[in-house]
Amino acid sequence: MKKLMAALALSLFVGGFAAQAQDKKTSAPSTNIDRIDRETRDLVKKVWPAFVHIGGGSGVCISEDGYFLTNHHVYNDAPKGMEAKTSVRMAGNSRRFTAIPVGADPRGDIVLGKIVLEKGEKVPFAKLADSEKIQIGDLCLSIGDPFLLSGGGSEPTITLGTVTAKNRFQGGYCDCIQIDTAINPGNSGGPSFNMDGEIIGINGRNIASHGKRFNTGAGYAIPANQIRHFLDALKAQEGGAIVVRHGLVSGLKVALGAKAEGALVESVEPETEAADAGFQSGDIIVKMDESVIFNAFRYYGVIGTKPRGSTFKFTVKRGDKTIEFSARNDLPSESGQFGTIPRSDEDARRDGSGGIAGMMDPFKLPPAKSSLGIANGGWKRNPDRKVGGFIMLKFAKVGGEQSPLEAAGLQVNDILVSIGGRRIHYLCDVSDILISVDAGTPLLVKYIRDGQEAEVTVITAARP
Repeated sequence: MKKLMAALALSLFVGGFAAQAQDKKTSAPSTNIDRIDRETRDLVKKVWPAFVHIGGGSGVCISEDGYFLTNHHVYNDAPKGMEAKTSVRMAGNSRRFTAIPVGADPRGDIVLGKIVLEKGEKVPFAKLADSEKIQIGDLCLSIGDPFLLSGGGSEPTITLGTVTAKNRFQGGYCDCIQIDTAINPGNSGGPSFNMDGEIIGINGRNIASHGKRFNTGAGYAIPANQIRHFLDALKAQEGGAIVVRHGLVSGLKVALGAKAEGALVESVEPETEAADAGFQSGDIIVKMDESVIFNAFRYYGVIGTKPRGSTFKFTVKRGDKTIEFSARNDLPSESGQFGTIPRSDEDARRDGSGGIAGMMDPFKLPPAKSSLGIANGGWKRNPDRKVGGFIMLKFAKVGGEQSPLEAAGLQVNDILVSIGGRRIHYLCDVSDILISVDAGTPLLVKYIRDGQEAEVTVITAARP
């Protein structure tokens, strides 16, 4: 496959001399084009079996034990939504498999699912590429089920194209790959491959033309390296939560539209991660890890490539000095795709989802399955942010019964610090657990009373 582009270039070059060699029935261009056709067909045969049909879209297996990737808006649009089992098929296989969601990244538009297999059973899969190695102009191959043309069959559609740009910032698609393979409704969640048969990204959106949802030659794929950063969190989170959050550096505000060779730090709030790390107003962020930062949008693009709680190495210019330090994206961002610049989850809860609120929102989180009896406004954040947790002010009855927390022994003024092994700092740390945990589930709860930490098992209650 590595010889494919060289062969293509050679065939185009020698094609200019075709008129001088018309008497030769088997010319060099013909030979090279035949080779390209053969190698492309071989590539399709290699990657095609890993394709997954799911709902109204596409997916791809990434392991022999059945883990697969698709878009969040595809899985959420499946018959029973993000939290439910669904039915999938694999390319060339009429069998219907049961699939379950394992982890969801709504902001990044990714769901990790798992096909339920018999003991010892294996399925075809494709490996994730190192997407940092792709270059503009590389050939790529995309697989999907546009407009559901397979008609319920098992044969997806193959298109061949080019990587036309890298590191595009499109809101939740914060660091995406731009491709010109045909990306239409039904292609969402399907893979794009390099010429070695490795997944460079998961296709998810395109630029629409005059409001029409069809291919315009500008499609976007979530890069493999970003997905790889999220995989461990997608596979398992403390407390049984299924939603994986992106994050921001708390207390750090960068200036949009500032004329600077990087991202200009507009302000730093005291007693935050940004202040702890050493940021100062007027700093110019020029690098994060190995990524060059040329403006504020690039900062937001890179910060979204790792899950909340990840550490980044920052390089900043401060006057005539260059300084390096590390900071975490500790502040959970909103889960949905509303807006280009990510807001914190708390800002999104306060301000709502703007124009998308009254529409079908494919990134909307499902309601909680269970309750712990935490009253609205019945808590305040512990001022000791290193410890975290909520100071309990009052409890709420659930279905006319005593709050599960209160029934387990918690009292007003106790500090709730951990649920199911998950540290509590923000409201979504609780709500993301209750989205996934059924009523009647025992959860180990840790709390602080009079300076002493204690723990108790709490049984979640059914939501009325």
